[in-house]
Amino acid sequence: MLDEKKIRLMTELAKYEKQHGKEDLRIARYYRSDYLGLSLFKNFFLASIGYLVILGLICSYFMADLLENIHRMNILLMGVAVIGGYIITLTVYSVVTYTMHSLRYSRSQRSVKEYQQKLKQLEEYYEKEDLLKNQKQESRRNHL
Repeated sequence: MLDEKKIRLMTELAKYEKQHGKEDLRIARYYRSDYLGLSLFKNFFLASIGYLVILGLICSYFMADLLENIHRMNILLMGVAVIGGYIITLTVYSVVTYTMHSLRYSRSQRSVKEYQQKLKQLEEYYEKEDLLKNQKQESRRNHL
């Protein structure tokens, strides 16, 4: 006989595993500090590369003007502006990364906890079935 609750539970588990489960289970393997640290580490390199690429594109676009007016420019002020822009960019991206990944981590922890509770419920269904099956076999043996 099919148990509707068990089938519904198995369907929910399979749906979760197919949609969000892989990502959530991967995230849940980490400690919070390790996950956030790894995310910030990746953010540092990606933001640095992105800033350098954009800076290079801006410099190449204005190359003719830069070369014509280089003797009039305050190179120190320009260097401070470039470094200040880099620090601001890195700070903004780090705050956004920290917030986003912190929320993602807490969401995945809750989802994995619910997933594990449902797995425990499914395991209890199977244990009940095994117990009933064993009791039926025992009663049949006793009648023989």
